[in-house]
Amino acid sequence: MSTRNKEILKIRNLYVNFYTYAGVVKAINGVDLDVYEGEVISLVGETGCGKTVTSRAITRLIPPPGRIEKGEILFRKNSEWIDLLKLDENELRKIRGDEIAYIFQDPSSALDPLYTTGYQIAETMVVHDKADWDEAWKKAIELLRETMIPAPEERVKTYPHELSGGMKQRVVISIALSNDPKILIADEPTTNVDVTIQAELIDLLKELQKKKGTTIMLITHNMGLVAEIADRVAVMYAGNVVEIADIWTIFEEPLHPYTKGLLACVPDPLKKIERLEPIPGTIPNLIYPPPGCRFHPRCPKAMDICKKQRSPRVEIAPGHFVECWLFVSEEERKEAEKSG
Repeated sequence: MSTRNKEILKIRNLYVNFYTYAGVVKAINGVDLDVYEGEVISLVGETGCGKTVTSRAITRLIPPPGRIEKGEILFRKNSEWIDLLKLDENELRKIRGDEIAYIFQDPSSALDPLYTTGYQIAETMVVHDKADWDEAWKKAIELLRETMIPAPEERVKTYPHELSGGMKQRVVISIALSNDPKILIADEPTTNVDVTIQAELIDLLKELQKKKGTTIMLITHNMGLVAEIADRVAVMYAGNVVEIADIWTIFEEPLHPYTKGLLACVPDPLKKIERLEPIPGTIPNLIYPPPGCRFHPRCPKAMDICKKQRSPRVEIAPGHFVECWLFVSEEERKEAEKSG
């Protein structure tokens, strides 16, 4: 686990809704999360559990018809805490793409088809006054070289449609790295590249974190990738963070029934397993989310109180948090049932 313990980002009581014709999708339901300087924290969970929405809410990149309803997102800038949700758009633009950068999941939509790859990388540096055009163009070539794109001197002159999906992804990574961000949010950064390039890109991210102390928020379904690079893991389900712990604890001593179910779906090459055990059921419709714990319809250990009230967050051990009534004392459960 990372030895650094100074927080650089705090997410508090975050709620995000999407207003659709079918109804209001309650996508993020009171997320609390601390991110520490210099660490790699991974958000994991099934598709639709809120990982990407949480990450995009950090710099208010929620697309319509989404809306951040309430909460605080505190970013430490020059020893002062700034609530990113209260900044005006001009102030936020100075942070977005500079101090907090993204590697987006879909590189085709992240790149502008009208401009060359070199221009798009260089523009990021010029807009944030990190270099003039000549310097930025030279650095764009170096960034393409670092991300393993062959003949970078030629590739800077190409347009996105001339590149493969894997090369587009590496261009997006180059853009994200161009300003040496304090926080790098990587949303499925290896989705569109083959296995050999995946390993090289992960090595690149690890080297970046080691050399520059960059904080990385990794969003992925790949538990092998999580085990390879992450310091801590936040497990999300249906818009809630249900468990947070260091990487060793999550794999060796998971507590929440959902975390256990998630890990049971991952093949272990060291064990003879005849059949992987899927988690029964599906993620609930978040227009009509179940009351209480949102996992209770799929949970083999659900109690009556799970169907009525959401569990408070419990710290089981230093840094190991879980939201589950199984780990709340019987007295507190009875008290909650009376008050609720």
